Formats: sequence, C-alpha cells, structure tokens
Amino acid sequence: MQTTLRGLNVNLSSLVQKIIQFFESEEFNNVTAFETERGYEIVARDSKHYKMSNGASVTIDGKPDEFTVTMASTKKDKGPAIPLMLAHMFGGGYFALKEIHSDEAMRKLEEKFKMKMNSMIEQSQQTPETSPKNAKDF
Repeated sequence: MQTTLRGLNVNLSSLVQKIIQFFESEEFNNVTAFETERGYEIVARDSKHYKMSNGASVTIDGKPDEFTVTMASTKKDKGPAIPLMLAHMFGGGYFALKEIHSDEAMRKLEEKFKMKMNSMIEQSQQTPETSPKNAKDF
C-alpha cells in the first residue's frame, strides 16, 4: 500500500508517534522507529493478533508538505527459493499454507491502517500557530 500526500503541512515526527500507537493498539510487541535520509521508517513485529511470519513496516519519505506513506511486509531473505512441488512433497503444503495465512493477515492490517491513516494525518497537521519556524522534525 502506498499513498502520496501533498499540501497538508504535517508534522512528520507526530505522525510517526501516531503510527507507533496504531501498531501498539494492534498488539505488536516489538515496534521501532528510526529516521532515514529521506524520512522515517517504523517496523513492527511479533503481534498476538496478526499471525504473520514477518513483521510490517511503514516508510514515510518526503517533507511535511509532500510525502509518501508506504506499508509493506518485512520479508526475510530466505535464501534460495524451494520449488513449489518439492515443498508440497516434503511439507504437505504446510509452509505454503503458512505463507498464505501470513499474507492474509498483512492484507487485514493494511486495510485497518488505511482506515485510520486519514485520522492520524489529520491529528498531525500543523496549523500556522503550531508550526515551528526553522525547526527540524524528530
């Protein structure tokens, strides 16, 4: 899921805090956020509610008046891929089924995030009175 927003004047560090709160409310035990060259990244893992083999990440790239929010699964590098037929022969499809359930959990998380994103952005918007002059986010 990726969304580009323009002309909103959003306090990005406040938005990061709202996203962290979202993940914590969804019962993710391990949520970290860090600043990148182009914005921020929030990584969430170990959810009691979402049975995912990997975690989820939200990347915010850009400036307060024009930025992109991207949500994706944090796929682990599993090394060389095992052919599907071989996996079914030796696992009875267990690993393929586990991956399907993980993908479905990620889709549910993305839908919930989309529904809450507008509210999080609205709460993080800066008005002329709250906009710090010459201040850097975070």
